[in-house]
Amino acid sequence: MTLELNSTTNTPLMNLHFTSQTKTCCKCVLTFFSWLSLISETENEVISVDSALYGRADRNTCSQGRPFWQLFNTGCSQSGILNFIKERCELKQKCEVRMSDVRNPDPCWGTFKYLQTDFTCLAAGKISSPLSGNWQVISVLSAFYGRRERNVCNDCPLAMSQNVNCENPTDVVAEECNGKKHCNIKAANSMFGDPCKGTRKYLEVTYVCICK
Repeated sequence: MTLELNSTTNTPLMNLHFTSQTKTCCKCVLTFFSWLSLISETENEVISVDSALYGRADRNTCSQGRPFWQLFNTGCSQSGILNFIKERCELKQKCEVRMSDVRNPDPCWGTFKYLQTDFTCLAAGKISSPLSGNWQVISVLSAFYGRRERNVCNDCPLAMSQNVNCENPTDVVAEECNGKKHCNIKAANSMFGDPCKGTRKYLEVTYVCICK
């Protein structure tokens, strides 16, 4: 079975609107293996990255125990960091950024730096006059392969639809479909693995159409 996603479908398209105030995540660069995590508030919301800084913009943030000379430079920011965070987090429900991935090149040697990101949680909502499909592409919010309901794709022996704790979240759909006008994904164990043998599985995808 193949699942088709299409940005020019006649069904109502989805747009994004603001649902909450901007949030700030900040991580002091204490170790090479630390992470910065961005998480939306509910499963119906996704992340929209507003701004990002890797460097130092003031002398108070992440200043505890640091000598003055490590805090003096407040005009230190790594170029391209906003696009870097957007590539990993935009329109996702959660994401993690490894500090080891952003530490080079060093924007200001000798300054104690931090990674700070401002983001807003967005929710999907219908619009009455969608933009022309020629200007829209697919953005996958979430996808899973398995079974979490008995009454979905239940044209099978009863025993094959009873396990509703069979869920394998996957990034495969996003990797294959994001930024495209349409794509086809084969819903099969060969593509996603088998999270629960003997259970009839299905592929469920939540996506929105966004401007290019």
